[in-house]
Amino acid sequence: MKKINYLCILFAVAFSVFILLISLQSANKARMTNEGRLVSGKFYIAKEILPDHSLYPILMVVDRLRLELAGPERRVYLLSSYANRRLFYSKKLLEKNDQVLALTTLSKAIKYINQALEENIGLIEKASPSKTEEYQKLAFFTLENFNQDMTFTAEYKNQFNDEGQAILDSLSTEGLSLAEKLRSLMNQSIQN
Repeated sequence: MKKINYLCILFAVAFSVFILLISLQSANKARMTNEGRLVSGKFYIAKEILPDHSLYPILMVVDRLRLELAGPERRVYLLSSYANRRLFYSKKLLEKNDQVLALTTLSKAIKYINQALEENIGLIEKASPSKTEEYQKLAFFTLENFNQDMTFTAEYKNQFNDEGQAILDSLSTEGLSLAEKLRSLMNQSIQN
C-alpha cells in the first residue's frame, strides 16, 4: 500500500513539473505589445524578476492582491515600495537596452508614488486628531520616496525619446502638484 502511495505522489510531482514546464514554454512565446510590435517574455534565472521575465505577471498579481487587502496606511507604504522597486527594474532594463519596457516600468513607478501621495492627502484631510501625527510621519516617508523618484527620473529621462520624456514630464508635473498639496496639508496640521 505504501508503494502505491509513493508512486501516486511521484506521478503527481512529475505531472506538476511537466505542466510547469509547458506553462513556462508558452509564456516564452511571442506576444503583441500595445505598440503593435512583437516581444517575448524571457525565462531566466536571476535574483530578481524583471518585467521582461515570463513569471513577472505572477508578481504583478501578488502585488495587486496585497494592495487590495491592505488598510489605508499600509496601502501608502506598499505603493511607495512598489514605486521604488519599479525604479530599480527600470534601471536594470535600461542596462539591458530595453528602453520601451524601461519607460513603461518607470512611468508605472511614478504612477505608484503619485497614488501614494494622493492617498496620503486623503488620509490627512480626514484624520482625527489622534491620527494626525501618524499620518504626518507617513507623509514624510512618502515625500522622501517621491523626491527619490524625481531624482531618478531626472537622471535617466534623457535615455528616452521625446514622446517618452513628455510622458515622464506629465507624470512628474502631476506628482509635484500632489507633493505640494501634501506639504501644505502637513504645514496646516502642524500649526493646528
